[in-house]
Amino acid sequence: MGVQDNSPAVVPSLTVNVSQGHAKLPLISGPTLYPLPFPQGADRGTWFEGAFEFLNIDLGEPYTLLVERWVELERLHQWQGKATGLTGKNIRPAELTSWIDSGRYAKRGRKIVIKSAHITTFGKNVWTWWMYLQPEWRKKGTNNCPLPVTDFGGNWKSLDHYGQNGWLSLLACLRWWGECLAKMQDLTAQKKGTDEWLFAVNDVAKMLEGLILYKQK
Repeated sequence: MGVQDNSPAVVPSLTVNVSQGHAKLPLISGPTLYPLPFPQGADRGTWFEGAFEFLNIDLGEPYTLLVERWVELERLHQWQGKATGLTGKNIRPAELTSWIDSGRYAKRGRKIVIKSAHITTFGKNVWTWWMYLQPEWRKKGTNNCPLPVTDFGGNWKSLDHYGQNGWLSLLACLRWWGECLAKMQDLTAQKKGTDEWLFAVNDVAKMLEGLILYKQK
């Protein structure tokens, strides 16, 4: 059962240009429901299949919309797995580093479970890393949280990454965060935590939208 979302987020639809003469593909063509189908054009038995199956879980529509947007970013790059990764290795959550070092979603990979007692700290660590990755043009509020994006800047170097070491890592953190919230028994803490998590999911989705638009140019 997904994390409850009392105020559904609206993620704008986009059109993604695919290279090598393919027709334009709609990023979001209608209501996005779990589970997402395996993307047309992606190959089975590759890094992407494992990553897609790992992320394609039921945590509510905003999360599913984000995963669908990530799929389109990887489609733009022809599903390539080997590429430069997101920076901030010393800042990102330790759980993510442990997961990567153990083989991610492979059978030998470590299964990450965030305990309820640690969810606040984990969420803060995800936010710290996410803010570190923001382009210089991204404005922040007095609490160091990002302000809503009204216009995208032109420099995306810090977020322009794909493949196994790209946005997959960010979405993995959001998956673990959401999974922990869905299992919490303290409903008051769950509601507060879910609001913070949804804010993060929607903010990540908005910046991913901007990156895709940038890659279209």
